[in-house]
Amino acid sequence: MLFRQLFDKTSSTYTYLLASRRGGEALLIDPVFEQTQRYLKLLEELDLKLVKVVDTHVHADHVSAMGKLRDATRCVTVMGEESPADVVSLRVRDNDKLTIEGVSLTALHTPGHTIESYSFLMGDRVFTGDTLLIRGTGRTDFQNGDPYDQYHSIFDRLLKLPDNTLVYPGHDYKGDTVSTIEEEKAWNPRLQVRSADEYAEIMNNLNLANPAMMDVAVPENLHPGLRSSAQHRVPVREVADILAGWPLKGCRFIDIRETSERRRYGAIPGSIHAPYGHFDQYFKSSEALAARENSDCFLLYCAVGERSTLAVEIASELGLTNVSHIPGGFTAWMNAGGPVEEIS
Repeated sequence: MLFRQLFDKTSSTYTYLLASRRGGEALLIDPVFEQTQRYLKLLEELDLKLVKVVDTHVHADHVSAMGKLRDATRCVTVMGEESPADVVSLRVRDNDKLTIEGVSLTALHTPGHTIESYSFLMGDRVFTGDTLLIRGTGRTDFQNGDPYDQYHSIFDRLLKLPDNTLVYPGHDYKGDTVSTIEEEKAWNPRLQVRSADEYAEIMNNLNLANPAMMDVAVPENLHPGLRSSAQHRVPVREVADILAGWPLKGCRFIDIRETSERRRYGAIPGSIHAPYGHFDQYFKSSEALAARENSDCFLLYCAVGERSTLAVEIASELGLTNVSHIPGGFTAWMNAGGPVEEIS
């Protein structure tokens, strides 16, 4: 397995690169905007394809590289379903599995630092974002933070993990790189409390100054939408137009969401499933070639329109001219009352 812990000196942020092998798929956790070229260079050197980028929460101390990496690599952007960010490709729930080739993480909703804070468990280690730090914990005094929520996230979730679980935080300001659950139980001064009230008393009296980048970082991180040039260049078919002529004759719907999303929310009836991560392979398959001969057009959709925008670009590069996508994706479809097929 490939594992890299990368550091941004300005914000004291740790970014984590995960992959099962050289030449395979990769995932990044909490990337920093100013380090984007560094990540892209490392991906090239290790011959890795970046397929997913995860932000553990909406950061207040740095601008995320999530959007820029998506624009550069067409990767999937991932956050918790509680995130207020306007455009995120894939939103995970508590205990969801987040997978790439050879790597699986379990999403743990650990609110407190912010309401949408998540940690990610992978085998012998847990990536705790700003929830649990090395000999500290993330502040709880802005962005819907709550010390009681954080107490329960730490004591009832993270500290219930095996003692030898490695703790990889989102930040460290002292130069420490890794800890364990056992160490934090024993030596983290904020965890030496007897109740949630005692913990809240500590957190409510930290009197910390706001992060220097907060006024810039939070607005930027709330709006990581696709570059406008891509949105305007890609052919679209609005939900209202589709429903006005429903059912469409000679048009094939292609659902590029992941299997878990289809099972949770359903799909547009009759859709072909071609997950975004392998979308280019689908259009080279015999099934797709047969469908192309019998269809006047293909309509792609994902959750909110981000992946489908990128997929139309991919289809165009493969020489297809009859492909468009549904802006707003399946979310817009459901909001408009479009028919939904359950997926078992």
